[in-house]
Amino acid sequence: MASGVGTLAASGTVFLVSVFGVRSGRHVLAWTAVLAAAGAGLTAGALLVQHDPGLASWVIAPPVGAALGVANVRALLGPWGRSRT
Repeated sequence: MASGVGTLAASGTVFLVSVFGVRSGRHVLAWTAVLAAAGAGLTAGALLVQHDPGLASWVIAPPVGAALGVANVRALLGPWGRSRT
């Protein structure tokens, strides 16, 4: 359980920092990969906290978490790069 909480905390921190990196407008593809890894890490941390997740959860959830993490940032912040306002 402690490893799950640690994974959640570390992935959340990386996710938050990488959001600011995406907004800087530099190396957007690299920051997108970091966002995807952080989303997968958040999902893995959530699975580590659960009592007995099944194999299907471990196979399906991290890639879905990676995709949803990137989609979430894209939906909330708009296009990648600097703000045009």
